[in-house]
Amino acid sequence: MKNLAFIGLLASAFTLASCGGGTTIPSNLVLPGSPQSYLSPPTYVQGTDEYNAFYAINTFRFNLGLGYWQQNVLLDQAAQNHMAYSTANDSSFEQDLETEATPALTGFTGTTPSLRAIYSNYYVFTNTITQTNIKAASVGELYSVGTGANVLQTMANTVYHRSGLMTQSTRSVGLARDTSGTASANTHWWISHGKLDSGQSVPSSYFSVYPLNQMSNVPLSMTMESPSVFPAYTTAAQFAANTSSPISIHTAAINKLNVTNITVTMQGSGTPLPGKVFTMSNDPNLNTASYSAAALNLTSPPPPAPTIPGYEAYWIGTAPFLPNTTYTVNFTGSTYLTVYGLSNNVAQTWTFTTASQ
Repeated sequence: MKNLAFIGLLASAFTLASCGGGTTIPSNLVLPGSPQSYLSPPTYVQGTDEYNAFYAINTFRFNLGLGYWQQNVLLDQAAQNHMAYSTANDSSFEQDLETEATPALTGFTGTTPSLRAIYSNYYVFTNTITQTNIKAASVGELYSVGTGANVLQTMANTVYHRSGLMTQSTRSVGLARDTSGTASANTHWWISHGKLDSGQSVPSSYFSVYPLNQMSNVPLSMTMESPSVFPAYTTAAQFAANTSSPISIHTAAINKLNVTNITVTMQGSGTPLPGKVFTMSNDPNLNTASYSAAALNLTSPPPPAPTIPGYEAYWIGTAPFLPNTTYTVNFTGSTYLTVYGLSNNVAQTWTFTTASQ
């Protein structure tokens, strides 16, 4: 199976501003969110791969306390255009990054996900200091393989694709699969997700983990993706032999997540499994000299994209999990509400059980 490819969200950064005045800020302050709490029925035909993938993605988001992604037919078109471009120019889908799209190639619609969406009329007009009525959109793309709900399961078992699926601000989604052959585990998909305003959000108290507490059928090892946090691993066999399924911790995008410790133990054992924690500070795909040089809320990661946001952390074991085994995760750390300088300690314990193979 070909590795998954991730193209980061190209978005304007929407930040909160506060005014001075000497008011004491309560330590338990929670800034409200505005999640998209309704889901309109899609136009995809019931029972099709698109229909099943759409609901699998939104069930995943709902279970993690995130707002829904509504179907947008213009983003459907953008994804379909990029699928046509990909199938016409590279049947292996190895041209994963938008910078490799060139106007000389058949089906070219833009060098970035946002430009490809604008080409399909997904945009709003905005103004700058020097220009008026500029077409603008904030759009990200995910590449995946599979059929129906399996498209979600493949992406969720990674780092960057899971992070993309958990983007907190985007509102809309469009799907396209390669229909040139029989649907299979290797069927190509492009998934576009975007927003045309400041987007949706979660409250500053938001905190979630994946796998979910008491979740079952968790994969034994990580799905190969490109880029990945393991640049030296270039085959599915390497990922299968040297990684576990990723464990992740998430807070609101207006926070910074600080990790004190993450331990994973097998049921009946008190010995933590060997593994590595990944955050923005040690992300091998973060193109910055130091953590302090990176924005706390990095919504437009510098090339080479993608990067782990400052509000997420991942733990990955150095070997696959055992089948049919229950594991316990212990997380200690804190969240830092950047705009008000408020820190809250967090301690979380949860369990999950692995699949049979």
